[in-house]
Amino acid sequence: MEARDTPASVSQRLLWMIKHYRADFGALNCPVVCRIVGNLDERALQAAVDQLVVRHEALRTTFHGRGARLVQRVHAPRPQPLAWADAVAGEAPDAALARELQTPIDAGEWPARASVWRVGPREHLFCLNLHHLVTDAWSTGILLRDLVACYDAACGGATVGTPAGWQMSRFAQAQQELLASDRLARYQRYWRRQLEGSQIPRLDALYPAPDATDAAAGATRSVAAELPAATVAGLRELARREKTTMFTVLLAAFHAQLHRLTGQPDLAVASMFANRSRPEVRDTVGLLAGMVLLRAQVARQHRFTDLVRHVHGAVISAFAYQDLPFHLLPTGIVDTGGGRADDVMFNVMSPLRHDLTGGGARFELVVPTEIGSRFPFELALAPVGEHRVQAVLFRAGGWADPALGQDFLAGYLDVAAAAARRPDVALPSPGR
Repeated sequence: MEARDTPASVSQRLLWMIKHYRADFGALNCPVVCRIVGNLDERALQAAVDQLVVRHEALRTTFHGRGARLVQRVHAPRPQPLAWADAVAGEAPDAALARELQTPIDAGEWPARASVWRVGPREHLFCLNLHHLVTDAWSTGILLRDLVACYDAACGGATVGTPAGWQMSRFAQAQQELLASDRLARYQRYWRRQLEGSQIPRLDALYPAPDATDAAAGATRSVAAELPAATVAGLRELARREKTTMFTVLLAAFHAQLHRLTGQPDLAVASMFANRSRPEVRDTVGLLAGMVLLRAQVARQHRFTDLVRHVHGAVISAFAYQDLPFHLLPTGIVDTGGGRADDVMFNVMSPLRHDLTGGGARFELVVPTEIGSRFPFELALAPVGEHRVQAVLFRAGGWADPALGQDFLAGYLDVAAAAARRPDVALPSPGR
């Protein structure tokens, strides 16, 4: 099988362009990390990783060219080397993982690296580190599921079937067909109506980025907190009563916190949508996700439940029109205040199976925060099981003062807790 070239997707072209022209652009690694507990068969793990490369062409895709001429070159399957190492005495394995995640991957050469650290006789830390051009958050769940299934098969378990649906190159082709059709104008009209008159949150004065010296010295990239179980339970019940999702309720709390801090009445917040409404791409590994803007006219809402219903409408509509990324809309629709539409980002990770068993070993997903974010200000929430939600606030380049990030998170948790206790509570006024 010879390598073949196909056009890159819109998100791939944008990512490639931004990483070349934005000096402040952050992390481009998007790893699958898991802790393996049990008697690990090293040869079976190598076979499982090699089978992943066969199953998913994104893991053997390199990139060449630039702009509209960027192509993804799909190579024939070949073994993916596993770098084995013993945990260094006196050093937490997470420190070795952090170094790996902060080491760039050259997607022009090969998009993946795989490493395993021996933590103990029955514990290993595994990392399949991928360039973001070939994967996204949704793909992480697919890769973990398939890794465990392929490992189980290599240990004598059931054979893993051929993957159904599209590979990444077929998705990119379908996207080009959409952009060449009359649906493009309809999508553009919708987004213009939806977003005209809104503003991007202006946070630079409240949360200044570190200077170049601090950033170079490794300023703290993220601060983290966990929503209390009672808050998570209350928000889930609110979502159920309002016939909406946890994403919508958590986003409403983010809008409320931004309005309280900035005083801006009409806010548009960026988010990465999975872009997997078609059944053919539910199991596709690749960068399918695209950016949308989610608008909330917060000042017109009186209670938190009002804001949830308002945000619900924006989320449902954005889901229907997510095939057209914001970057393909005419400029000037949203007031960016001299910044960029993705200066403030809100993301909720899809619920994943965090604990899978195969071949007599348990694979526990690890959600690393060391890689930071490629966006100037991002709140990322990760559901962990039914009762826990981890919140991580990222600042590209690092926080000039981590206490500021901790204050923002504390305020967000307060808004969420108040809404969980009394959904009809009045929204916090600016400055409070």
